[in-house]
Amino acid sequence: MKFVVSKSLSLILSVLSVSLAAPVFANLQPATVLDLPAKDKYLLVAEMETGRLYAFEKDNGMRLKKVAEYPISIGKQGYDKRIEGDAKTPIGVYRVTSYLTDAQLDDFYGRAAFPLNYPNAWDRLNGYTGSGIWLHGEPTDKKTRPLRDSDGCIVLSNEDIFKVQKYLDVGYTKVVSVPKVEWKDSDEIARSRSEITRAIDDWRKDWMSKSHNRYLSNYSREFNDTEKNYAQWDRYKKRVNGSKRFIKVKLSDLGLYAYPGQDNLVMAEFYQDYRSSNFRSKGWKRQLWKKENGEWKIVYEKGG
Repeated sequence: MKFVVSKSLSLILSVLSVSLAAPVFANLQPATVLDLPAKDKYLLVAEMETGRLYAFEKDNGMRLKKVAEYPISIGKQGYDKRIEGDAKTPIGVYRVTSYLTDAQLDDFYGRAAFPLNYPNAWDRLNGYTGSGIWLHGEPTDKKTRPLRDSDGCIVLSNEDIFKVQKYLDVGYTKVVSVPKVEWKDSDEIARSRSEITRAIDDWRKDWMSKSHNRYLSNYSREFNDTEKNYAQWDRYKKRVNGSKRFIKVKLSDLGLYAYPGQDNLVMAEFYQDYRSSNFRSKGWKRQLWKKENGEWKIVYEKGG
């Protein structure tokens, strides 16, 4: 009888343990992704320290579910690329820009390749150099592939590169490169998303108000779009916005990414519909927001 009771108790505790642990695990999300644009169904996250590439699928809400995992190789000298030729893989948020087929490639790149937009805005602001960072296959005669094996690219087997292809929408899908995936509770991510979303909406409303002081209050004194610094942006926007009788701005397809390797830095992208008394434009815009003294400020902004 003692054995039966002990066995039953053990079973109950086991079931209880699973029931308590499962929801907690289910609530964990990659901390880098605060929001995906409505058009994006998938996201790739490359973990440098373990050499793993994770494919995530977005559900009807904002939850991400891991749907696949692949072994990868990274730069011979590791990660955190800064200089051309340093044989390191960059850390950051990148976009797949094109698709190169077997017929377009040397055997070195395997049977398919997907170039990424390195250097991105953050890389350029920091003076990082180099180019040609791809997601690609391996030479057909490759027998072994250690973790650190490439000139900086993210390398998969030829079999896996074609499996990954179904998750890639050229021009849109993001590949987030991180030292190690950090997981956060979905409620915590929702709070962060709400905070930065409010800041972006305040910026939009301040722009439409035509009050230059209100508009400029959203920008950091460290602002630089690689063409204009804060003072130049101040003068330029005061002149341009001052010539309008009205300004209307609508935003859609918002994407938000807590920038890997940086504290309190968020990359935002959205589709902007701008209309004023003398100009109309539609297109994508990207911004970098940095938290300064408890307030979110724009340090970079560029359309296209």
